[in-house]
Amino acid sequence: MRILKPGTVALAATLAATSVAAVDLPRRKPGLWEIQTEMSVMGGQRMTMRQCIDEKTDANLMAEATKNQGDCDEPVITRSGNRIEVRALCHVEGGTASTHGVFTGEYDSRYQGEILTTFDPPQHGMKEARMKIDGRWTGPCEAGQKPGATTMQIPGLGNIDVGEMMKKMPGMQGR
Repeated sequence: MRILKPGTVALAATLAATSVAAVDLPRRKPGLWEIQTEMSVMGGQRMTMRQCIDEKTDANLMAEATKNQGDCDEPVITRSGNRIEVRALCHVEGGTASTHGVFTGEYDSRYQGEILTTFDPPQHGMKEARMKIDGRWTGPCEAGQKPGATTMQIPGLGNIDVGEMMKKMPGMQGR
């Protein structure tokens, strides 16, 4: 049985949000993306993530998120113009986590999104977790930066290399 912790929920939602365009949907423009998130599980604090992507990064992120999602139904993704809606249901700790996200934008330069996950019964005292996302293309990746390289600026913790952090998480070694 997997235990969901608020930090894990936030990280998983962030990774999923950055890769929502990977399933037959608009692809983000290769280069350096800045993604700002505001999450209820962190008291509404804003985090900034910088991610270098190439034409394969979004598909790789989606494959990784799918592999690690646990006991989840296939997400339902619908598109109407520049609006993308994602619905997913996961079975966790004897209950369910239902996620609904809406994204809009020009995915080659900027997108915005809001994600709401509700827990039934509440998980670790949480009935729901909300996240707002604002992603924008800032230009080419920095010199020497490899596609997929991601850093996250977390209030009180500074800049964190997400790849290194994931390697240290239980069940993520060797990825």
